[in-house]
Amino acid sequence: MSKLVAPEQALRWRIAIMAAALLAALSAFSGCAQMSASGAAPAVVEQLLVRERQPAFGGSAFGNAGPYERVVAQAQVALDPAHPANRGIVDAGAAASADGKVRYKADVVILRPRDSARASGTWVVEVANRGRKLMLEIVNGGGLQADRAEEAGTGWLMRQGHTLLWVGWQGDIPADATGKTVGMVLPTAMQGGQPIIGAAFEEIVFDAPGPRGTLPLSYPSASLDPAMGELSVRARPEASPTVIGPAQWRYKDARSIEFERPAGFDAGAIYQFRYTARDPRPMGLGMASLRDVVSHLKTGLPDASGQPSPLADLKPRATVAIGISQSGRFLRDWVWQGFNAGPGGQRVFDGMVATIAGSRKTYTNVRWAQPGRYSRQHEDHFFYGDQFPFSYATTTDPLSGRQGGLLARCAVDRTCPKVFQLDSGLEYWQGRAALVVTDGAGRDIALPDDVRVYLMSSTQHVTARNATSPICETPINPAQQQPVYRALLTRMIEWSRDGKAPPASRHPTVRDGTLVQATAASMRFPDLSPLGVTLPAPNLLMVNDDSAMPARPDATRAYTVLVPRTDADGNDEAGIRLPDVAVPLATYTGWNRRKAGFAPGQLCGLDGSYLPFSATATEAAAKRDPRLPIAKRYPSREVYLAKVKSAVQRLQAEGLMLDEDAARWMDNAARDGRIAVLP
Repeated sequence: MSKLVAPEQALRWRIAIMAAALLAALSAFSGCAQMSASGAAPAVVEQLLVRERQPAFGGSAFGNAGPYERVVAQAQVALDPAHPANRGIVDAGAAASADGKVRYKADVVILRPRDSARASGTWVVEVANRGRKLMLEIVNGGGLQADRAEEAGTGWLMRQGHTLLWVGWQGDIPADATGKTVGMVLPTAMQGGQPIIGAAFEEIVFDAPGPRGTLPLSYPSASLDPAMGELSVRARPEASPTVIGPAQWRYKDARSIEFERPAGFDAGAIYQFRYTARDPRPMGLGMASLRDVVSHLKTGLPDASGQPSPLADLKPRATVAIGISQSGRFLRDWVWQGFNAGPGGQRVFDGMVATIAGSRKTYTNVRWAQPGRYSRQHEDHFFYGDQFPFSYATTTDPLSGRQGGLLARCAVDRTCPKVFQLDSGLEYWQGRAALVVTDGAGRDIALPDDVRVYLMSSTQHVTARNATSPICETPINPAQQQPVYRALLTRMIEWSRDGKAPPASRHPTVRDGTLVQATAASMRFPDLSPLGVTLPAPNLLMVNDDSAMPARPDATRAYTVLVPRTDADGNDEAGIRLPDVAVPLATYTGWNRRKAGFAPGQLCGLDGSYLPFSATATEAAAKRDPRLPIAKRYPSREVYLAKVKSAVQRLQAEGLMLDEDAARWMDNAARDGRIAVLP
């Protein structure tokens, strides 16, 4: 039973709450962002509605940090589109209410130690990937949710006592009151009270045979008249399109079309639909959402309605952002556009870890944005998001003469975070990651002092969950990445919170010959043609005319896209070489090729290749495999395991593997079935 509260005490509490709410409103509108010269703030968190607060992971405890709780909430934010900090948000002013403010809602999910005294003082904010919370899976080896004990995986993040947050930013991901995903509610932009219309386009690659296809539209079509749209198909991005006549397609409704798939094209064909769309939404508000909501939560103050913060007792000593794949690209774009500037000039994030992002940004803060799209060699090749600048360093674009860098804007107001970028081998092939560390003309550049760039050598985008893909030529790459994520997140927290310098960058360079043209001779890749393996071409990049829809590339103005050189086994030489690569039992690549029937020869999505060594000399001779077989490479199990141990210890000494991962790796190595051939 609750204790009764004396009237005088209750009155004091009410006065304190009202005073705190007033203070929050007067001081940067709940601390959402930097003040203008007039003292106004760009945004205010009007309400942070807590929908749910309950034990996480089935009530499991995590060492000294104890049990965690999950908080599911939604923030309603009023943003001033005329404020200098918001003027770059496309169409924000066209979505304003009568009071001149534009309002949006963003989902918020928090995992926090139940006892604030046991917290680490570090907040790790993951930028969601298409609404998904990937950090628990990619870093912890767990699930996407926090309901059951087994979804904690190793429990590593929680055992550190970190507070974990997710804030909705992607405007085409619906809000979710359950917290399973994080989305947004955005207003529609209007012009003089009338709908906005304009040219838009969609693409789809089915990667499955069939007589018919359905193509969803990101925005409603302004007309259902087939004469107002054009459907075409082509085998490759650079191929001339074949127009599919209006008799072969129709609108199902304003948000989708269906059509007959023509003969003569395989399952990897690219279908493109150009149409007149209506009702754009200011997707760039997603960038403000991350800034506004995180800045407000860091203050610990109530929202503008007086509701207390669920993190009032957990103000951070350091706040680190992590983005994985799409959200890593988002963080690159976000810091480039100046959104790490918080209230009074403070940084929103002290540290930023952009992972498997390559040189890309995003298709977010533009009209008719589609934030889920990103360019690959075959899929979505001409969608927006691959424009100069590519590097954190300020450089001169060799093709336009313009100067720029991802940190140029934050360097002016001193709000740059410390930065790690962590890429797999695949990002060099599909994501042009070499442009992060070169000038676009094939020359090395010096990175800023507060930036580190790392290659997870010979890995694919994320570690393979399946042995094969139905559309790829070769088995897909299972080389591990999780130990690197855990080690480098630890190093970033130490750097941001404690000032401890992290390991030096580990990536290929032109200077030492490990960043080269994508030819077998330059790469020194072994001749594996007897095994049916052929090197692909990487995803090239030209200057595009982005005023066209879709963009028009200029083939005479191409950037120099380089890839990692390999050793005699075909594994990447430079970067962080985990024992999979340093003491190999296979060739692991950051590329795979599409197989016959699925646009053959093109890069196969986000998959790399796994090409196991022959077990014995007899097997190697029969296959004409030029690589040294396992039985010749390692005289015994003891020799193999000793080499693995040496590689593990070297990574530990360099700060690139944690002790618990070292022990786990040695246990797994001893059980690896591929060394059964060894005495």
